[in-house]
Amino acid sequence: MYDWNALWHEHQGYRTGYDIHHNDANLLSDELSAKLIHPAQQPDQVAVYEKADRFILAGHDGGLQLLEVFKHGLFDITLRFVTEDEGQNVALPYVEIHVDNLATEEQAVWRGEAKLDEEGRIWVGKRTLDEDVLPAMPFDELSFTDLASFREELARVWHEDLPQLRPLIEAWFRQGELAAEEEAPAHYGDADRVQQICDRYAEIVRREQAALSRQFSDDELRLIAAVIRSVHFDSAASCRGVWLAVEARIIQDELDQQFEVAADALLAKMKALSYAQEVSLIEALSPLPDN
Repeated sequence: MYDWNALWHEHQGYRTGYDIHHNDANLLSDELSAKLIHPAQQPDQVAVYEKADRFILAGHDGGLQLLEVFKHGLFDITLRFVTEDEGQNVALPYVEIHVDNLATEEQAVWRGEAKLDEEGRIWVGKRTLDEDVLPAMPFDELSFTDLASFREELARVWHEDLPQLRPLIEAWFRQGELAAEEEAPAHYGDADRVQQICDRYAEIVRREQAALSRQFSDDELRLIAAVIRSVHFDSAASCRGVWLAVEARIIQDELDQQFEVAADALLAKMKALSYAQEVSLIEALSPLPDN
């Protein structure tokens, strides 16, 4: 489900020492009243136990230590600018904020129509980007909707990540205007503007890759990388639906057995990826071009 070792290091400041008569991280089920779901295979790896509302990670770092990670805090928030009809009954284009929590198996989506007014201001739903005001996004169906860390991350996505989509949103409307004027080619501005767009794209990819590293195990990433090496992404649209290529290779070459990966769980996670996440996965796992 998660890269447990990454979680172990990411939350190292919250670990607590644990004294017990033995030193085996895989033998704590009785003491913790929890189920062992992921045994430590190597001394530098962690054992993972599960309770109804939390995971308990056990590992060694100058002695046996424990780390409690509450499930409701393991949410991911994905931001997308959608320009193609996906059957959601929302006028195009729109901004989508998708929340999912693999641990609690909860998902929720907020969508707001994007507009460009006569003064050049971008509206998303009933707010402009220049207002820097978070719209009402209750997410009432989520059990962790009132969690402070969730609300803080939601605000960060709106205030920091969404403005980075401004060039893409402006470019979409600009293309529409030019198409209405004899289908003139899209123009992104001078070299500095192009570089700004590239920098923002790189930052979006970096943030998505950080989130993906917590969703996929090393073995799953190695399997996906093996598939991507044989796929040619000739256009931006061809990046969508990478799971189809992965599924085909699993059926044909039994890659799930080769990499010791649960095929159904991997495909379920890949089907849930947004377009931005798929692009970020391709960017991270594609081989470097030959010099």
